[in-house]
Parts: sequence; structure tokens; C-alpha cells
Amino acid sequence: MRIAVRTLGCKVNQVESDALVGMLAALEPEVVELEQGADLVVINTCSVTTTAESTARKEIRRARRANPDAFVVVTGCYAELAPEQIAELGADAVVPNRSKAELPRVILERFGLPADPVTTPPSEFWGAGERGLFTDRVRAFLKIQDGCNAGCAYCIIPRTRGRERHRDWRSVVEEAEALAAAGYRELVLTGVRLGSYAGHPRGVAGLLEELVGVGVPLRLSSIEPEDTGPELLEVIGLHAPFVRPHLHLSLQTGADRLLALMGRRYAAADYRDLVARARARIPGFALTTDVIAGLPTETEDEHRATLAFLREVHPSRVHVFTYTPRPGTRAARLPQVPHAERKRRAHELIALAAQLAEARVRPLLGRRTTVLVERVRSGVGYGHTPDYYEVELTGEGLVAGREAEVVVEGVEGYTLRARTARPVDLKV
Repeated sequence: MRIAVRTLGCKVNQVESDALVGMLAALEPEVVELEQGADLVVINTCSVTTTAESTARKEIRRARRANPDAFVVVTGCYAELAPEQIAELGADAVVPNRSKAELPRVILERFGLPADPVTTPPSEFWGAGERGLFTDRVRAFLKIQDGCNAGCAYCIIPRTRGRERHRDWRSVVEEAEALAAAGYRELVLTGVRLGSYAGHPRGVAGLLEELVGVGVPLRLSSIEPEDTGPELLEVIGLHAPFVRPHLHLSLQTGADRLLALMGRRYAAADYRDLVARARARIPGFALTTDVIAGLPTETEDEHRATLAFLREVHPSRVHVFTYTPRPGTRAARLPQVPHAERKRRAHELIALAAQLAEARVRPLLGRRTTVLVERVRSGVGYGHTPDYYEVELTGEGLVAGREAEVVVEGVEGYTLRARTARPVDLKV
């Protein structure tokens, strides 16, 4: 059966989409693109911004136009918020997040096949490894947590993902071992609020130490600053670069008044101190972050404070979002910055982000580093360094799933251009 799966949004969604394909083995799935003629289309949606919701609507309409006779299933966060609207757009079935574990049953029964314990996930923490799924990717995302209790003023995620739930660490290790056996060469721990993980007595730090023994390099996805304690920094520093020396610490704004107003649980000084401690304790540490332009009531001075703060902490990459009001959030009821002003501030932040990135990557020219080769296309390899720089590389011995030592020869935007020096095997 020809199956098209479109995943929007976060890495948690990607974990769940990958797992779903593995659980539909009874259909003998052939994964195709939307326009290649599918019998089944699954769209896993996001609703973190109104732009994400707009993208989801476009994808649903596109799927129906391209596959008029297909069974179209829509799930994810947007399905939690607007099931009736999604049905009107042409979806045959809408499965919200709270029922996402029912996806295999809904699909298999539609095609006349029973959903049994082998094809139905045992819990909401279903992932790729336990089903023996193998794709052409060499990096696997491993979901260890779901939901969020923080309730930031601008964020809809607690409504779409629910309260925090944490996966027992023994189950995580078991799945990591299955992923390693399937051939994956890097595991990324992910969750809606990753740093709140409580499935191990020592939280994420304890889980990382358990996972080091699996023998596959480890990386953390986005984590909140207030959840990144000294023990976690020590564990990363002790095992780097096997535990990748990169953290994505969401900032959102460098203005303390706005941090408090938005419900963030740290001040700018706390963030500054955390970055300083990470750089002192983790060899080769790299910082990436998010900021939001034009948060409600943001003044020009507060926007300037964010620009100044970014210059001070100097991340290697900054993801800039323009604030859009989300119905149902506290921030939507606050006085709003005019849209044109929000866009102008976003453009200034994006321009600064490019300057900061260039200043970080230019000193890398001529240096050697290692890259996990994730894919090879027409003789060109693509991957990431341990500190999460994107790399496009040429040379001999390019094999997906291998670590290669490379020499950086050029920079284009956020991407390093490199040539291989020799393949390497990264050990614990």
C-alpha cells in the first residue's frame, strides 16, 4: 500500500510519525510523496503558531487534491484544537493528540485489518525502535516525555499536549538498544518539556548516564533554561563529544519584565550565568536559541535589550519568530504591538542572528572536526558536527551512518563546506 506521511512541527511529532509507519507493517507500506499517488495520507499537524495552523490547512487541502480517493487522516496538535474545521477541509478521520495512540487501529480497521498488540502502541510513548522500524535516516528521535505544566502566557501547548507525563527510564534504555541494533548512529532525546523529565530519580542527567552504555552518541533537543541544572552540565561535559556538546536553550526575550509577564521562570541574569557555566564545563559547547519579536506590550527599549543580550551571550544560531496572538492564551488579551512593528523587529533580530552566526563559523575555516554523515546524494554528503553545525561535504569514503573527520573549507549561511580527511568511529 502506498502511504504518504506529512509531519509538521516538532521532533516529538517526527517520533510519532516514524513509529506509525512501523506499526502499519500489515499494510506492507511503501512510503511516497503526496503527489505520487497514495492510498493512505497521514498529516501530523502543529499549532505552535497561527502560521503553523495555516500550513496544516494548506497541507490538508493539498493532500485531498493530489489524492482524491485516498483515506486522509489528520492528527497532532491542530487536530486537538479544530477537529470540525479539519473535517470540512476534506479529512476522512481526525485523531486528536489525546487519542493519537489509536491511530494504528483507526487506519488498520479502515482497510479491513485487525489492530492487535503487535500493531497497537502499548502507551503514548510509542517510538520507532520497539517496532524495528528502519528508515534511511541515521539519527533517531527518542521520546521520553510529553505535555507541559508551565503555562507560559503566549503558548497553547499545554492545551494541545496536556499535563506532563514521563516515561520510565528502563523503557527508554530498552528502546535505545533496539534503535542501536537497527543501525541508528545518533539518538536525540526529545519531549515537549524535555528538562522536566522525571522518569529517572536523577532526571535527564541520570537518564543520559544510563544511555551512554548503549554505545550510540546522544543529543538533547530543546530544553528550558530553568531545567538545565549543574548535574546535567557535568554529565554532558564528562561524556562530550559522545554526548553532544550542544544545547538549545529557548530565551524568547532578553527583557526581564517581559520574561515575568510571559510566565518564563528565569531572568536574563540566570540565562547569562547558565551559558557561562555551560561554556566552562562542556568542551566545545555550542548554544542555539529562540527569540520572539514583538511580544505583547514590548517596548522599543525592551527590543533593544534583547538585541544587546544576544550579542552578549553570542549563540551560534538564533531562531526568530514573529509573535502572533493565540486565542485562548493570556498573552492574546494583552495590548499588542502593531503588526508592522513586530515585523520590523523580527527583521532586525534576523539580521543580527546572521551576523552572530558568521562570527561563530568564520574561525572554523581551515580547522578539522568530525561529522556524522546522515545522507549521501550524488556524491555529496550531508550531516552535522557534534556542536550541531550543518555540513555539506565532498571527498572519498562518504558513507551514511559513519563519522568522518573533515576539513572546513568554506561557509555559506549557516552551512559549513568541507572535504573528508578520514572516516572515524566514535566510541564511548
